[in-house]
Amino acid sequence: MNKTNDIQNKLKYLKLNLNKIPKCLLEAADVNIRPARNYEEKKYRVYKYVPISKINILLTRANRLNSLQEKCKMASPLYTYLIPEDEEGILKHTIFLKMIQNMNVDEIENIEKEQAMLAKQIPFKVKYKENYLWQIYYSEYTKNYYMLAPIEDLDCSCLFYLIKEKIEYEKTGKDKSIFVPISYLDYSRKYFTKSQEADIEKYLFQFTKEWPLMYEVYDKNENMSFQIVGNTEVYEKINSVYKICLENNEDATRFYKLLKALFILETEFPNRYKFEVKIAENAGLEFIYNSKIVTYESLAKLIKEEFLKNKAESENLNEEIIKLNNRLEELKLIEKDKEEEYKMRQKQVALYLECRKSFFGKIKYYFRGKKEYKGLKKEEIKNLQETKQEEKHEVTEIYDTKEYYTIEDLVDITKILDRITNEVRNANSDIRALESSIERLTKKADNAKKYIDEIEEHKKSIFEFWSFVNQDSVLRIK
Repeated sequence: MNKTNDIQNKLKYLKLNLNKIPKCLLEAADVNIRPARNYEEKKYRVYKYVPISKINILLTRANRLNSLQEKCKMASPLYTYLIPEDEEGILKHTIFLKMIQNMNVDEIENIEKEQAMLAKQIPFKVKYKENYLWQIYYSEYTKNYYMLAPIEDLDCSCLFYLIKEKIEYEKTGKDKSIFVPISYLDYSRKYFTKSQEADIEKYLFQFTKEWPLMYEVYDKNENMSFQIVGNTEVYEKINSVYKICLENNEDATRFYKLLKALFILETEFPNRYKFEVKIAENAGLEFIYNSKIVTYESLAKLIKEEFLKNKAESENLNEEIIKLNNRLEELKLIEKDKEEEYKMRQKQVALYLECRKSFFGKIKYYFRGKKEYKGLKKEEIKNLQETKQEEKHEVTEIYDTKEYYTIEDLVDITKILDRITNEVRNANSDIRALESSIERLTKKADNAKKYIDEIEEHKKSIFEFWSFVNQDSVLRIK
C-alpha cells in the first residue's frame, strides 16, 4: 500500500474529510493558562470526566517535556494544520499528513476500550497507564479545556482519538466524557488548605513509612472527592495498597482531625503511643491501639481514658517522688555521717602510724585516750522526714474531672507524667548511687575501726603495746 492510500484509509477511519472540515475542528479559543508557581507537571493532582465537546485542540511545535510557556507560545489551533491556505499552512498541512501516516489504529482502539471501562469505574489507583499522553489543560481565566498535542511526539493516539470522537459528536449529537488528568491544575482546596495537605502527607508517612499520592477526582456530575492512595507494610515487608476516599467536607474534617491527633501522640510520646496500621475491608486504613480500632467516633473516648489513666499514674508517682526525695535526703545525711566517721578513723590511724616512728611518739600515743565517734542522731533524720513530708512535688489536681478532654489536655498531662517518671527514675538512680557510696564508706570506716580496736587491745600493758608497735606487719585499712 502506497503512502497516499495509507493516509486516505486512516482519514477514512477517523471520518475526517479534509475537503470539508467539520465545524467542531474549526473552533478555536485563546490560550490563557497560568499554572501555579513551582507546580510540577508530572504530579497530576486533578482527574476529571471532561466532555469531548469542551476540549479545544491545539498542536504545538514544542516538545512534551518543554515548559508550558514554550508549549503555549509555539501552539496553533488544529484547523491551521488542516487548511493549507499559505506557505506556512502548506508546511503545517504536510506535518499533519505525516502524523496521520504514523498514526496507529490499534492504539486508538485501545484508548476506546480503556475509556469505555473508565466511563463505568474510576481506577482504584486513580491514575492509569500512559495517562500523561493526554496533555489536557484547564484555564481558570477562560474556563476552557485545551489539548496541547506536540507534533513531534511519536505516540499521538490520544490526539487522533479526540479528533475521531469530536467528529462523531458532531454527527450524532452524543457528547462523550473522557476520564483524564488535568495538567498543571492544582487542588481546589475545597476540603483542605495547602498546609493541611502537606500535613496529611507527613502524617501518613509517619504511619505507613511511604509517601502517599493525593488526588482530587470529579465524577461525571462534577462531584468532587479527595482520594489518597499509598502503600503500607501488612506483614513482614509485604506491602499492600490502600485507598482513602473522602467525599465531603465532614468526612475530610473528621479524617484530618483523627490523623492529626494520632500523629501528635505518636511523635510527642513515641515510648507510650504506637499506632499499628492495617488495611480495612474497604481498602482504607485502620489505626489500632491496644488491639482496638481507633476511629474519629472513638477518639474522644480514647483521649479521656488515656487522660484519666495518665493523671492517676502521675498522682501515684507524685506521692512516690516525695518518698524518694525524703529517702534521698536521708541517705545524703547518712553518707555525710559516714564520710565524717571515716575521716576521723583515718586521722586516728594516721596519728598512730606517725607516733610509732619515734620513742616519745610511742609513749605519747600509749597514754592517749581512745576517741569514740558519736555518729548521726536519729532525731536529725526524724526531723528531716517531718519537714519533707510537707512538700509537694507536682499539682495534678488542677485538672478537674469532666466529660470531655481535648488532645491538648492529654498532651499536657502526659508531659507531666513523663517529667515525674523521669524524676522517679533519676531519684532511684541517685538512691542506688548513694547506697553504694554509703556501703563503701561503711566498709572503710569498719576496717579502720578494727585497726584502732586492735591497737587499743594491745594497750593493756606498756610492754605488750611496745611489742605490738615494733612488729614489722600491721593491719591495713581496706
